[in-house]
Amino acid sequence: MTQQQETGCVLRLFGAQSTAVGKTVENFPPQWRAAARWKSRGAETLVALQAQSPSGLKKAAQALRQAFSADLYGAGETTLPAAVVEALERHDKLLICADAAAGALLEARLENLPGAEKVFDFGAVSYANPKTGPLIEKRARARLPKDCTDPLRQALARAQAARRVVGADLSAACAERESDCVLVLSCRKGCFLRTVPAGENPALWLLDIIRRTAANKPQAEGTGFLPARRAAKKDVLPSPQPRRHPLRRVCMTLLVLALLAALAAVGAWKYTNGNFYALPEQLRALLTEHVPRPGATLV
Repeated sequence: MTQQQETGCVLRLFGAQSTAVGKTVENFPPQWRAAARWKSRGAETLVALQAQSPSGLKKAAQALRQAFSADLYGAGETTLPAAVVEALERHDKLLICADAAAGALLEARLENLPGAEKVFDFGAVSYANPKTGPLIEKRARARLPKDCTDPLRQALARAQAARRVVGADLSAACAERESDCVLVLSCRKGCFLRTVPAGENPALWLLDIIRRTAANKPQAEGTGFLPARRAAKKDVLPSPQPRRHPLRRVCMTLLVLALLAALAAVGAWKYTNGNFYALPEQLRALLTEHVPRPGATLV
């Protein structure tokens, strides 16, 4: 049993590309005598390492930890929710939910974990509170245009309002749409956003965004960020502007050139009294009129 623990281990990743894991394993030096097998389910990847010596196992594990430092959330039997609670507790962060949709994603996965009540309110002081909940909605509506029905804008406004009302470090919200949902996590620097298709697991993605934010680690590819200044504006998600057709620009340029040519022709007509053939001679005389002749003295 002891020998097996020394020569094998399991690393858990979330958000890492399976092809990237394969390339890292291929680069293991032969002297490590280490091998790896990995399996992905959705965005989660489990990597089983085996080595013929403890030193080789240590070097192989360290190589994976360095290559996937932000994606690695634990080893052995560690779960992603447990890693989230550990990250929040270690960095002294308080997490709340701004709406029931986000609460449904997180509460069931965190409720039985030791220490979760220290870093997560389970809605007690946020959206589910009889006094705080309506206040969050009121503050959120004040940040939006009166006719706004976009669920993403509403979730974004709720997440920011809830974080300020409660005084929490992190505030999660979820915009549910027909074919997907958009996860929102508000922090002091701004808001992280990620669109999750209906077939994927939004709860795990939200947990991973929280874990990375609490530990100040880079987000997974595909997770966007909205700085605090932009997130505070009512028109934070402007509708796309109509694209100008390139042919219109060409026509406008040609029209301007034609107008300039017409003005030049009118000026030449007046300058030569209608005799265009005399224009070159008159221009030559105009240019040489003030040129000093040889032997002349400048005054």
